[in-house]
Amino acid sequence: MQITYEKLVVDENSLFHFQEFRQPRFTSPFHMHDEFELIVIIKSHGKLYLGNNVLNFSDGDMFLFAPGLPHCFYNTRGYENGSEPAHAFGIFFRKDFLGESFFRKTESIRLNRLIRKAEYGIRILNPSAELINRMLMLGTKRNLEKLSDFILILNELSGKKCLELSNSIGEFTSGLSDSRIVNDIFRYVAENFQERISLAGAASIASMQKSAFCRYFRRKTKKKFSEFVNEIRITHARKLLTETDKSVKEVAYECGYESNSYFNRQFKVSCNMSPFDFRKNFRPV
Repeated sequence: MQITYEKLVVDENSLFHFQEFRQPRFTSPFHMHDEFELIVIIKSHGKLYLGNNVLNFSDGDMFLFAPGLPHCFYNTRGYENGSEPAHAFGIFFRKDFLGESFFRKTESIRLNRLIRKAEYGIRILNPSAELINRMLMLGTKRNLEKLSDFILILNELSGKKCLELSNSIGEFTSGLSDSRIVNDIFRYVAENFQERISLAGAASIASMQKSAFCRYFRRKTKKKFSEFVNEIRITHARKLLTETDKSVKEVAYECGYESNSYFNRQFKVSCNMSPFDFRKNFRPV
């Protein structure tokens, strides 16, 4: 996958950078940067494209991404018509923000394990309201109080359970000439996966013939376009099965499948179980 390199506009004299995002919908393209990114979703839901994976995100989710790991958050179409804007805030910092040897010191061993896992992208499991509020208040702090609070945040994070999200690293390169095409295709799928998505429509967005587009997409993503669309639909289906009372047939329709039997086959291929069994095993009691 070729992606956009993003140069953050930060104060070069600061040890880290705090930024709040409040928009009708998230608009960043598939991108990477030179800093670690610790981000909390206050209010929003949609799809997170991370490295070679696609996941759901929603209110209260917290993620940590290492430098050079491509990612973007997409809201489903029509999100901006809701009552509340997309809201998140992030902390950006370099690994050497406290010196090149900081993470090799004895006191930082546990934190260094977390930092290494961030190369794959991680979701912090069950972040407390206190932790999220401490991060939000970081924007109001000054001088050493700001630094000490950030160190306390990192210390708490190092003791949290986390989930690695991307299957591999080091497969992505920065190629600005293709970034628009990749971003436009991602957005097209993210906004239309609940309806019929045509290969011809995707190829048209990329200004290519269908055969050329298929080769291009597989070369960039290591997946067929149909596999990519199906991955997003199944990801959304898992969310609906665990968070709603919709029937399996209703879930299939809402995820863009016109045939319930085809949805069941695709779900079983992806998750190694039927939608019914998935709901039984993973729905919170």
